[in-house]
Amino acid sequence: SGLMELRLSKSNIIEQIEYVYRFFKPEAESKGLKLSINNSIKGTDLFIITDREKLYAILTNLVKNAIKYTENGEIEFGCNCKEGLIEFFVKDTGIGIPESRHHAIFERFVQADIEDKMAYQGAGLGLSITKAYVEMMGGKIWIESKEGFGSVFNFTLPIDATNESELVLSKRSNDAD
Repeated sequence: SGLMELRLSKSNIIEQIEYVYRFFKPEAESKGLKLSINNSIKGTDLFIITDREKLYAILTNLVKNAIKYTENGEIEFGCNCKEGLIEFFVKDTGIGIPESRHHAIFERFVQADIEDKMAYQGAGLGLSITKAYVEMMGGKIWIESKEGFGSVFNFTLPIDATNESELVLSKRSNDAD
């Protein structure tokens, strides 16, 4: 409804990804799914200025949906740096979404209209809130999906050192700052 505000702080992106992994690993394994992290970023820590709680909510919602709509196979998520942006992704081998529904799934109260009972669990707000959070933080979100072959949800967050944002890569053994 447009009433949310950003609470910016220095956040360790790698730590957040690892936390989401540890949180969802038991659920994924109970379904027989492989859950993995794939970060192309070198180093063990990646700090940026962002809204930590909103980023956590975004990652949580995307991984939770991937587990919900994947019956077998794997879910992979992570991030990489691209031209002043951090690009995150959540990739699954789930049921996929018809191309005609790619845009609609980000609208409030609209789901993918997949003829599957799982598609009707929930209020249809998760992806619209996820999109709103990504856009509030200056990023973009999009989907690549083919029905029957899985989905990849991608989103970006800006790295702009001239606008109170910074990117700091470090090794955990060198935490003497």
